[in-house]
Amino acid sequence: MFRTPALSALTALPMLVACAAPGASASPHPPPSSQQSLWPHQQALTDAAVIVDSAAGARWPDAYAGVSLDVPGGVLLVHRIPAAGLDAAVRDLAAGVRVWFVDARHSARTLDGWAGRVTADVGYWQRRGVVVHSVGTDIGQCVRVEVANPGRDSAPIIGHYQAMSLCVRQGSPAEPLPAG
Repeated sequence: MFRTPALSALTALPMLVACAAPGASASPHPPPSSQQSLWPHQQALTDAAVIVDSAAGARWPDAYAGVSLDVPGGVLLVHRIPAAGLDAAVRDLAAGVRVWFVDARHSARTLDGWAGRVTADVGYWQRRGVVVHSVGTDIGQCVRVEVANPGRDSAPIIGHYQAMSLCVRQGSPAEPLPAG
């Protein structure tokens, strides 16, 4: 699955700004529907991201790290470890959208495997007094481990997984959203 931090954050931004000012007059334009894009090229970028993510992940699993979108810039960002043929194939797959390549340290397959190992060890850490709130990946860079006390817990976690690239950060418990 591809990650789209720019897409989700920027799509919600105008609505947040409109709601942020108490007593502000209503906008002359209605808020966009869930189907309406604020950016004319957003759908083309999203479509290209889905195609590239599927094909590159299958064909270059040791080099492909993921995709992200720069929606305001109209750019598909392809995170990868440089590999023969990958850039040209991605440009062909994403014809019609601008593509920029971002060098990655690790492939998505590698990071996902490492993240799975850390996730499987949450009970191990809990028995040692380490509260792990979440485990994920930062595209192409590291396994993100969010803990309650990174100042105390970073060294033992990093020491336990010496062969992995980890980013230990402050985290907090997930807050379930109310239904409806």
